[in-house]
Amino acid sequence: MGLQVDPKELKKRQFFLEGNILKAVLSVCLPMALFQLINELFRVFDLVITSQINPESVSAVSFFNQLNNSIVSVGTGLSIGAGILIAGLYGAGEYERLKTTVNTTFFMAGAAALVLVAGLILRARPILRLANTPAQLVEIGLNYYRITALNLFFTFFNNVYIAIEKARGNGSKIMRINFAMALTKFSFSAFFVLVLHQGIVMIGVATLLSNLVVTAIGLYNLRNPEDVFGLSFRYVRLKNDIVKKIVSISLPVIAEKFSFSAGKVVVNSVGVNYGTQTVGALGVSNSVSALSTVPAGSIGDGGAALIRQNIGHGNPQRALKIFRCVFIVDFVWGVLGFILTWVFLDPILASFSKGDVAFAELIAQIFTLEMISNVFLAIHSAVMALLYAFGYTKLSFYVNFARLFVFRIPILLFFQHCTTLAGGQAMGLVMMISNGMTGLLALVVAAAVLHKEYGAGWMKQLLST
Repeated sequence: MGLQVDPKELKKRQFFLEGNILKAVLSVCLPMALFQLINELFRVFDLVITSQINPESVSAVSFFNQLNNSIVSVGTGLSIGAGILIAGLYGAGEYERLKTTVNTTFFMAGAAALVLVAGLILRARPILRLANTPAQLVEIGLNYYRITALNLFFTFFNNVYIAIEKARGNGSKIMRINFAMALTKFSFSAFFVLVLHQGIVMIGVATLLSNLVVTAIGLYNLRNPEDVFGLSFRYVRLKNDIVKKIVSISLPVIAEKFSFSAGKVVVNSVGVNYGTQTVGALGVSNSVSALSTVPAGSIGDGGAALIRQNIGHGNPQRALKIFRCVFIVDFVWGVLGFILTWVFLDPILASFSKGDVAFAELIAQIFTLEMISNVFLAIHSAVMALLYAFGYTKLSFYVNFARLFVFRIPILLFFQHCTTLAGGQAMGLVMMISNGMTGLLALVVAAAVLHKEYGAGWMKQLLST
């Protein structure tokens, strides 16, 4: 019996390849953006709950989460790379290769997760020393770190599963799944901390339980081995060109995500010199900024899948028009995010400070400057969609590497050693400068890529109706 493709999925695929572009982009990207907005709101509320323990707990959770994100980047990069291939194969109608890619990616992600989880748990203290973790935070958060390490196995699976749904253009399904995850996380965090009066270890347990919900949903939805996207060990191939393609397109993304997350750990390590509360304030500022920047990234992710499907289908002109639409939607989202965070700045500060005036001032100093540059990150997200869709993952790595290791960390070190700026001012300026420069660099890179793919008349083609 041949592979099965759901008729509803085929109808949706045809719409993405031939239907109204704006409707296609909005149908995929807006649900994903709205989910991410809701998810980031839950994250912010989660930090508010954590702040009810004490400010040091906020600092510990922020520090360990950045460290954990560095490791998660391996699974994220693998899933993004595989998602690019899956979207292209889906658009081209190459279902046998698609199914092989799906199952081989799951196997690779699972194997990598097992190795990483074992190493991170067994070598916890040396790893934390290597990350220059303050002794105070190690005492508070060592067990929290171990639980987040255990959570990696489920996170890797979930990343690949969500990448598959993105490649299919199932933005609404992704929104529902991740809303269930966010609601589970927030509910358990609130119960453990506000009702049972537990510490940050149980915050980690709440994260683990919420990821288990997504894993269970993914296993259920992929249960049919005859479906083109279904799980089947018969389609795991470790000695053919599929693995080579997955690795070649994923490695730059893994390096990009890892270096960016590791760079944030370095920023935290350097920021500790301004005091642990400064690290906590930076974590809060990043989380609030993410209310606009992370949904913008989701718009880019959904757009990348649509662009790639049309490239796979042999329609580069339609792919270009989709990029234009994604760019406009991302930019509008970035502007709206800036306006809304500015309007609600005071209640945001009040939620996190818990009456600590000094902590509130630190957050305000960083966030006021950081949010000015968030529109540039929306532009960056749209450009990443273009680079991923056309397979320029090495260029995406260079752009994001520069964001931290050219535009952020050297400037932070300069401020720290060559100026008398206070911690909040220095961190805020660093975020504003690095984000702004990254957006401008992304525009230059996008122009170069479009010139290569569409020739000297790319601008005219881009602007034509």
